[in-house]
Amino acid sequence: MTLLGQFALWASLLVGSWAAVVGFSGRWHGRQELALSVTRAVYALFATLLVASAALWQGLITHDFNIEYVASYTSRNLPGYYIVSAFWAGQKGSLLFWAVVLSSFAALAQWLTPARYRALLPYVAAVTSSVTAFFILVMLFASNPFERLPFTPPDGNGLNPQLQNIGMIIHPPMLYLGYISITIPFAFAIAALLS
Repeated sequence: MTLLGQFALWASLLVGSWAAVVGFSGRWHGRQELALSVTRAVYALFATLLVASAALWQGLITHDFNIEYVASYTSRNLPGYYIVSAFWAGQKGSLLFWAVVLSSFAALAQWLTPARYRALLPYVAAVTSSVTAFFILVMLFASNPFERLPFTPPDGNGLNPQLQNIGMIIHPPMLYLGYISITIPFAFAIAALLS
């Protein structure tokens, strides 16, 4: 599953870069099919990040301790509900979670925007895709959640005892949702300035 996760991250980077470059270039003006491809790239970005997320979840649930992230934040005796919080317990998983939530908000913004603001959507796609691509770049080159260990340990380190709290399941996602949601009004503000 790590190969699938790695591939999904690279595909996400390509899709996000496409949407950012074409969206900011403005070459889509007067070309409806190009504008549509920029806005649809947001949906593709969300789909590829969901695949990467599912690959990491698979590693966490099946205790694939050959994945460095899984070995660092889970163990065989860790209760199931803390395996859920292990997804965002470390920087690598948090970056992936952040990117997935941002891409889902971006896809919802594309889908739910009223028709009178449709002209802004390629710029909105460019802004949200740029921010998402930044997180993907950090994951691929500095903090890869799919990094493999040279050996497979029999058990993982487990979640830090201070993080084994019901609040760890609820607090980080709520915090991230608040921070990430600010990107959408920012994207519309930039789009209004550029159009």
